[in-house]
Amino acid sequence: MTRTIAELPGPRRLPLIGNAHQLFPPSRLHLAAERWADRYGPIVRVNLGTRRIVGISDQNAITEILRDRPDGYRRWLDQRAVIEEMGPPGLFIVEGEDWKRQRRLVLTALNTNYLHRYFEVIRLATERLHGRLRTAAARGMPIEICDELTSFSVDVTSALALGHDLNTLERGDSELQGHIRRVMQMTARRVSAPFAYWRHVRLPADRALDRSLVQMHRSIQEFIEQARARMAARPDSFESPENLLEAMLAAQHADGKFTDDEIVGNIFVILLAGEDTTAHTLAWTLWLLGSRRECQQRLAEEAEDVLGDQLLAGCHETVAKLAYAEAVLQESMRLKGVTGLLAVEPLEDTTILETRIPAGTRLLLMLRHACRETASLTDEFLPERWLEDNEQTKPAKTLAFGAGPRFCPGRNLALLESKAALSMIARNFAIELDESAGPVREAFEFAIVPRGLRVLVRERAQVTV
Repeated sequence: MTRTIAELPGPRRLPLIGNAHQLFPPSRLHLAAERWADRYGPIVRVNLGTRRIVGISDQNAITEILRDRPDGYRRWLDQRAVIEEMGPPGLFIVEGEDWKRQRRLVLTALNTNYLHRYFEVIRLATERLHGRLRTAAARGMPIEICDELTSFSVDVTSALALGHDLNTLERGDSELQGHIRRVMQMTARRVSAPFAYWRHVRLPADRALDRSLVQMHRSIQEFIEQARARMAARPDSFESPENLLEAMLAAQHADGKFTDDEIVGNIFVILLAGEDTTAHTLAWTLWLLGSRRECQQRLAEEAEDVLGDQLLAGCHETVAKLAYAEAVLQESMRLKGVTGLLAVEPLEDTTILETRIPAGTRLLLMLRHACRETASLTDEFLPERWLEDNEQTKPAKTLAFGAGPRFCPGRNLALLESKAALSMIARNFAIELDESAGPVREAFEFAIVPRGLRVLVRERAQVTV
């Protein structure tokens, strides 16, 4: 017996605005959604202004939906409109044949066969991060660890995607980094707004966003022209591109099917996603380790055993041996997955959790809540659960990178980058939470990021280089 959306449980709505008042401020949107799931169950009905939304937090149902993309589901049309207003769409937002064509190119560029070539970029950024943390340890003052990790991920992403070494770790905070942060914050604000106010009234934050978008697109165009000049001077690079931008330019040169707008759109998306997800996954991981000293100690012992007398991993084969470090990251992504929400809509009428869902219904998939609420698991931070041989008790894969055909193509690269940084930190430093700064807060900025996370960094015993 199936039911209609009108028959679903959900929070009480107000006239005109629906449940929009419960989503204020927008930075707490994910927490409101998860409270509704706790109270009303795995499928819930809410309204954002005039928009009817169905929230889903059942892991099996979410996995089936993700596996049926892109043929059965697409992103919300109004969400796509918000993102397209900021510039040409990239792989993150395109659908249908455009998605399939762009996806093949990005997967090729991020193929695991290239990880050995990419690792030198990661190794250099990890070495610079070590220098920043060592300086912080010498000063003995708490630091905003998210800033350090964001610089690290921006440096890696810019080098791998653009072939351009920003080196924000040694030069300080870059303008591009600030623009990326503003775009992520405003994207979250707009997709959660009950109506598109910015199309009628431009607030100061919207005007600041406009300036950031202009600067980001200008920088991307400069990177493209520089890459074209490098490739023209070295024609063999069309056959063996060294980064994602060169791979897209080589594809454009070969058949002309990859447009300038598609190149701009994909570089834009990669800069945003590469900076945000990796940096904040590492930040949440350090926050969890700060409260579990025994886990931090075990991680340090593994890093010392695998890295020997080296400050950091020298090759991707060494990183592959860090089993406990990967378990720590998997457990962190289960509890504090930064990709907490995903908005999709079915292309045809369907049935989900015994509920009739008409085509075009806005579905809000609560990825983090689904992973945390899996049967037999607890909210306790236990990386060891990922190392168990018993498939009955070992957790299923998290949804941090999605599932199905549209899973994140940068998954292997992100894990390599994260494990390299985490093992270096564990090998050389002890992390203590600065509790005097008050509780760490979660903020929805398209990703779920920590706010107010300050740590004290202490050097472990001296090691030789």
